[in-house]
Amino acid sequence: MRRPSGFDRERRDPRPEPERVVTRAESAAGAPDAPPESEDGLAPTIDLSEVRESREQDDGDAIPPHGDAAGSAPGAAVETRGTGTRPSPLARLRAARDADPVRAAERRVRDAGRQRKARQRSERRRFVAHSRARRRNWLIAAGAVVALALFVVAGVFTPLMAVREVRVVGAVSVNAAEVEAALARFDGVPLALVGDGEVHRALEPFPLIQRYAIERVPPHTLTVRIEERVPVISLERDGAYHLYDAAGVLLGTAEAPPPGVPSGGGALTDLSSEAFRAASRVLRDMPAELRMQVATVSASSGQNVTLVLTSGVEVVWGDSEQTRRKAVVLSAILASLGDRPVQHVDVSSSEAPVFR
Repeated sequence: MRRPSGFDRERRDPRPEPERVVTRAESAAGAPDAPPESEDGLAPTIDLSEVRESREQDDGDAIPPHGDAAGSAPGAAVETRGTGTRPSPLARLRAARDADPVRAAERRVRDAGRQRKARQRSERRRFVAHSRARRRNWLIAAGAVVALALFVVAGVFTPLMAVREVRVVGAVSVNAAEVEAALARFDGVPLALVGDGEVHRALEPFPLIQRYAIERVPPHTLTVRIEERVPVISLERDGAYHLYDAAGVLLGTAEAPPPGVPSGGGALTDLSSEAFRAASRVLRDMPAELRMQVATVSASSGQNVTLVLTSGVEVVWGDSEQTRRKAVVLSAILASLGDRPVQHVDVSSSEAPVFR
């Protein structure tokens, strides 16, 4: 009897052929001519479910760059089938990834990216520290400016630095109490608001004050330093002697010329004349001890000032130039003569004085 036609067909394995995984290394090297066969005559296969599970478990693990002497990855698990051994799918996958130049390049790119991020973090920290230092300096400067502004505002617009005490320094002939009373109008006024013009108007009634200076001493002191006018010449008028300084300001009257204030006459009575200006400058610039020895002064012009000492010696002074040098020469001549009688001394030329 003839067999059914189905048995005439070629005997095949009823099991479906499993899918074979081709690695990148194999694809790069080209497909082999014939896949190696296993002991049972079938090509070795890799279960895709095992590969997926292995990838999920070991995703992110570091892969050693090189295998061992046997060609497998170090520490890779090896499974045993029958009487032979072969690398596990995970080990073969790792080996394929290590041998793949694309994956190696990707790994180097990731390493470079991590290094770049580390450098960026370092630079960011350094820049932030510099920015903080610069911001701190700006805050300190702004604080100093604000503090100065507050100090000025407090001194100008509040009574915290108002005048509570007035001091007058340098008053000899001038009554200091009267000057302080004239300056009492500034009591309670902030020091910064005390004007020079107002102080000048307060001191105008005192002709003996030649010049003055204002000092504002925080928190409550106003100091006025004055320099008094010095009378250097007296002129007789209406039976009294009027005392004038070098600027021709009347400082007072007296019944007789006081010591150190020589009397004058002639052309000196004209306060605007050149003779008066020259004679007053000579008396102003000479030392006070020498001026105390002068009894009278006369001049017809600015070039021939003549002095008469209390001892009766006549001194030809000349003009008002080099007054201090001429005073030194005259003092030396008087000291060297001693008790010798001298009636005339000419120091108009300080380089060649003459006496007789």
